[in-house]
Amino acid sequence: MELERISPHLGVRVTGIDLSQVTAADAEELNALVDKYLVVFFAEQTLEPRDFLRFGETLGELEPPEIGAPQQPTLEGDLDRVNYLEVDERIPRGGFADIWHADGSYFERPSHGALLQPTILPTVGGDTLWTSTYAAYDALSDSVRRSLEDLSALHSAGSLAEFVHPIVRVNPSTGRRGLFVNRLFAKLVVGLSEAESRNLLELLFNHLSSPDFQIRFRWTTDIVAVWDNRFAQHFAVRDYSERRRMLRLALAGEKPIGPNEFHPRG
Repeated sequence: MELERISPHLGVRVTGIDLSQVTAADAEELNALVDKYLVVFFAEQTLEPRDFLRFGETLGELEPPEIGAPQQPTLEGDLDRVNYLEVDERIPRGGFADIWHADGSYFERPSHGALLQPTILPTVGGDTLWTSTYAAYDALSDSVRRSLEDLSALHSAGSLAEFVHPIVRVNPSTGRRGLFVNRLFAKLVVGLSEAESRNLLELLFNHLSSPDFQIRFRWTTDIVAVWDNRFAQHFAVRDYSERRRMLRLALAGEKPIGPNEFHPRG
């Protein structure tokens, strides 16, 4: 495999691997790439939907579509674990994924990661942005980081589900910390007044959306993207009017832990 870094904080383009031939023996190396770079773009791929599903199964346990993307349709038959995300001129801006978010953060166990494969793209536009919540956390002052350690936020998708998670999330494997609030689903900070909660969340949302921590990726139909949904957020730019269709899988996740729940292994 050959790797090409995209930015200092996240993103790598990978060539020299055929994902249709990946086996369980390759999973540890590929998952390590996602853990390190947060977003991995596998180029020069020509996967059929069945290959795409098998690749996702190789990386880990897949989330049922009714959990990860309950409002999105699926493929038929034994491919019904594959969602497809389709946007055309009938869906207005702000009605899709064009808000910074982490998938399913309103569940007790949000998705660990996600996979996307474009099948139909507009002739221009339709990029996706990702931001590193590690980098955003690291860029805060020591005093602000300390003030966030004991705080939690309510994540909600209305009647679908809601759950309270720590604002500072810790990677249980490495101990690294990232911000775990997003503009789409984080609604309030537990224990603060309405005004305090609103002001703190707005500060964090604006901080997370800084270009300093981001990449912007222009899709081509030979790309399969895999990202860490725990420590990267994404934003689908809605600047097009033509059809755009993506196949999607999600990897089952674990309950987020905060600094006070983290115990280094060994």
